[in-house]
Formats: sequence, C-alpha cells, structure tokens
Amino acid sequence: MQVNLGSQLISKLGSPNSKLPLAAKDLFNSAGYTYFSYDAGGKVEGKDRFVDELGTGLIWLFGIPTYKKIIDKTIFKAAKISPDVDVRILKNKDYLNSAIENAPTESIVKDLKRASENITKTKGLTLLKFALALGMTMASYFALTKFKQNMTKKAIEKEFMAKKVKEQKNNVKQNNFEISPIFKDFADTITKNNPSFGSSAAINIAEEFMLNPIKNMIILDAGISTSRIKNARTKGEAAEYAIKEGSFLFFVYGAGKVIQKGIDKLSEKLFKIPISLDAQLLSSQSAKDILTNPDLQKDINDFSSLLKKKDKINNIYDFIFKNQDNIIVTAAKKSGIISTIKDATGKEKIDTRKYIDIKDLEKLTKDLTTFIDNSKNKDIKTYLNKVKTNKVASTIINVGICCLALGYIVPKMMYKYRKDHQNGKNDFHVKTEYEKELAAKQMNPSLK
Repeated sequence: MQVNLGSQLISKLGSPNSKLPLAAKDLFNSAGYTYFSYDAGGKVEGKDRFVDELGTGLIWLFGIPTYKKIIDKTIFKAAKISPDVDVRILKNKDYLNSAIENAPTESIVKDLKRASENITKTKGLTLLKFALALGMTMASYFALTKFKQNMTKKAIEKEFMAKKVKEQKNNVKQNNFEISPIFKDFADTITKNNPSFGSSAAINIAEEFMLNPIKNMIILDAGISTSRIKNARTKGEAAEYAIKEGSFLFFVYGAGKVIQKGIDKLSEKLFKIPISLDAQLLSSQSAKDILTNPDLQKDINDFSSLLKKKDKINNIYDFIFKNQDNIIVTAAKKSGIISTIKDATGKEKIDTRKYIDIKDLEKLTKDLTTFIDNSKNKDIKTYLNKVKTNKVASTIINVGICCLALGYIVPKMMYKYRKDHQNGKNDFHVKTEYEKELAAKQMNPSLK
C-alpha cells in the first residue's frame, strides 16, 4: 500500500495535468515572499503579503473548480444536460456513436444521447460555464484585493497615529507626491482594469483552454498578473509584481516541462534508462508483464500500426472501447490518459463521456516501445528498479528546482532590486508613501 501511495504521489507531481505540482510551487513561492516581506518591511508588509499570497493561492487553486460545480448543480441541472459530457466527443459522429454503444452504465448512455440531441445547447452551456466560472473567480480576487488594501491602509494609519502620539510632535514636513491608486474607488478599478474576454476570443480558445483545468488556471493567472501590475500602489510595487508574476508563470507552467524533458533525454541517452512513463504504470504489475510477455509487446506494435492509419480516429476509439483489457488501454488507464468509472457490477470500465486525446496515446505507445527496446539484454528486475528509481529522482529534482527558485532565489532577487532602487533601503514603499500622505493631511487638513 505504501508503494502504491508513493507512486500515486510521484505520478501526480510529474503529471502536466495535475494541480499538485502547481500547488507545491505556489506554496513555496508564497512562503518565500511572505518571509522576505516580514524581514524587509516588518509586520505591516508581512501581513499584507500573507493575506495576498494565501488568499490568491486559494482562489487560484479552487476558484474555477468550485464555481464550475455550482454551475453544474444549477444551470446544467435546470437545462437537464450532463456537465460530465466532454463537448469534443460531439464533433465526431462515429466517436459519439461508439461512446454511446460502449457506455458502461445506462445513466451514461442517457447523458450522451441527451447531449447528442442538444449539441448546440450543450456547447453553449459549456462555454457559459467556463466564462462565468472565470469571471466569478476574478471577481473573488478583486474582492480579496480590496479587503487586503483596506486592511493595510488601516494598519498603516494606526501605526502612524500611534507614532505621532508617542513623539508628541506636529512638525511633519509636507511632501508633494501622487496619491497611490490603492485609494481609488474599487468599482473604478474593476471597470477600468478587469481583463476582458470577448466572445470571439472565447470561441478561439474554447477547445484548447476551456476544458483543461490546468489551462483554465493559466488564463486565470494571466488575469491576476495583469491586475496586480496595473493596480500596483506604487511604481516600485509594479516593478516588483512584474518580477514576481513573470517568474511565477515561467517556473509554474514552463520551466517544469523543459527541465523534465531535459532530464528524460539525459537519462535515456547516458544511462539507457527511459523515464517518460507514468510512475503509477511503472510501479504496477503491467510494467513487468510488458517487459516479459512477447504477446503484449506485439499488441503494442499492432496498436502503433493502427495509430498510423489515416482513418485512425474512428477505428482507434472503437478499438479502445471494445478491447478494454488491451495492454495499451490498461497502461492509459493507469497513466490517467483514459478516465474510468465502475459499472453496475463494480468492474472498472472506461467512462465514455470523457474525451480521449489521440496524441496522448501516441506518446504513450512511443514511450512504451522505447521502454521495451532499452530493456533488451538486461536483467528485467534490475532494469525496472532503475527506471522507477530514476523516475522518482527526476520528478523530485524537477519540482525541487522550481520550488527553490520560487521560494528563495526569486524573492531574494526581488527584494535586492527594491533595496538597489531605494538608496539601500528595503522599506515597504506603500507604507512610506501613505505615511507621507497622512503627514501632509495633518499639516493641511483641507487636503482630501
């Protein structure tokens, strides 16, 4: 059981379709910035950063999925359309018919038939769900920003007044400065700076981004990053956010894939140990069976030939649904490429409402072929153990590099940038600016 849990964890950490590596990177990123904020700007900046990072992280991870579930239970339920049907299935009549014919339960048959009879309605509701969930998540983020900014403003005022009472002075030098955008009306912030997603843009990105939870988060991140930079309270904060958001987007979405690809190639080229396969598959009995059973190896070659045929789309889906014990199909299930559900007898079957990406199957087949080829003339047990060990190590190294960069290196660089541009000081510039405004108001109460 422990091995299974371990392989599941590594599988999720190494999967491009899992939120776990994103959550891990975000946690280290938030912890790093919060620590440096307390160290540089004291309690006020530290609390400001903590609320910002924690709140934004929760909204980023759970906002869109939560609102989608609410929409599923309200709008979709009222329309009597199943939210579990992937609209990409509806584009191919043969795929759809095969999905209905091979559906594991009567309820899934009903869901698919209902969707097929209302294709335009189903597609429209799916697009509406994406747009509403994204919009409501962004609104939640704006509400958090307003709360955080008001909280920080009050904390600065409290500290400022306490300091003035203690000093018992009223000779604050008035400074001319531009009032920070933080104090503008929040409604104005929303109307001027809220990212716009026009209908044509939504249609263009629908299939690529609308149905993938990770790509949903990329769009949300782009909106949050844009808002943070535009709504920065000072020029210094805008520059810091540019550094922070740019590095976050790179290490969370881009660097991990590049690093993993490099490690995979290095392992295969130098050690003849291919590690592209999913950790759960490598830890299963199926991996050993593939290496020791010539019939299974032939199945892989036959499946590879089927993928190369011009009419592969219709044939391949029908083959998958009708041959669910095929080794490629089994491997795809263990790798998370194919979604499953238990039928009336409790047996695991393919959930035909969920879309199966042919490209993922092509990559899986290629990786399995490489896995087999590199095992020739080697002790199977030793070879398999090395593959699993390298897979675990590569995943931990990959995530570790990104977490180190986001949790320590980038935050340190950002606060060094602040110090270099504030004449050696690392003060919380939002606090400094607002204290100047408060001092000016004390000297001239007519100022608004």
